[in-house]
Amino acid sequence: MGKSLKFNFEATGIGSVPFKDPRKSCEMIFDIFPSIPFWPQLPRMSFLENMYVQFSERLPGLLLDEEKRTIRIDTAKAADDIENVYEKYLESDIEFFKVSEDHAKGFYEFLRLAGELSKNAKFLKGHITGPVSYALSLTDQNKKSILYDNELFEALAKVLVMKAKWQARKLRSVSPNVIIFIDEPSLVSLGSSYVNINADAAFEKLDELIRAIKDEGVICGLHCCGNTDWALLLKTDIDIINFDAYNFTKEFLLYSEELKEFFQRGGSIGWGIVPTSGLTGEETAEDLAQRLRAAIDILADKGIERESVSSLVTPSCGIGTLDEKTARNILETTKKVSEIMQG
Repeated sequence: MGKSLKFNFEATGIGSVPFKDPRKSCEMIFDIFPSIPFWPQLPRMSFLENMYVQFSERLPGLLLDEEKRTIRIDTAKAADDIENVYEKYLESDIEFFKVSEDHAKGFYEFLRLAGELSKNAKFLKGHITGPVSYALSLTDQNKKSILYDNELFEALAKVLVMKAKWQARKLRSVSPNVIIFIDEPSLVSLGSSYVNINADAAFEKLDELIRAIKDEGVICGLHCCGNTDWALLLKTDIDIINFDAYNFTKEFLLYSEELKEFFQRGGSIGWGIVPTSGLTGEETAEDLAQRLRAAIDILADKGIERESVSSLVTPSCGIGTLDEKTARNILETTKKVSEIMQG
């Protein structure tokens, strides 16, 4: 973990939004989250902005059908591609692994607007799909997850490392202060009897991506929107852990000793306190802020000094599948919770 950071309940978002206009989406995000604006994924605008498709260019054996909205790997085609990936990786050919504009219109628009609209920003926030979730979701022609193909899993990890480094350099070209979150929803499957994930292999790839991001002088966060083995994550070199604090605070706070060490190393928590599913429509910013205060009270009761708790405020997950009105309400509520906690 690098230099110690101290966040004071600044607000930011996760990644996906349901809007279709890149410029308007970015302008809204800069307006709602002036301290830590994030670039938007726009899956409603294009299948290419799906969290897996968005970072799929240069994957070995890739078969992408935009019309049928399918993505998979052809293992017979992958062999030559793997050799090329390793060659470009060893040459540090960052541009070879870039994300094209048609896969990330929100990212490119964010870069164009950042110089004008991010004057008050403390950080710019990016994100990338994590290797475990990606490899578990992506299948070959036999519908087998490439997580279980060691050669393909290794190559996928290298592609993501290079894409993360490319993204970090692009963001740092417009701001020296950058955060990149690794999105790992499938870490909820660790220890599951239904999904066999080798924890050692998973964390080896995850650690590789964390190191690559931090080597670029960027703060590295990890977002997992379910419950997982937090003890394993808290022992990584991650700077920020972002979790669904609306639904899983009780489970998360069970790891008080690991959390104490995490804060002592300079770690921060992204409290996903604003729910993105199971909404009743009655949640107010004050109610959610009170939930967050109660969580920090529990930490204090466990011997963790309040002053050591470095905190961000976020929605509990991405909002790309929601209707636009609900999505905007979630973003604005996140901002209000942040303001209450800072006040």
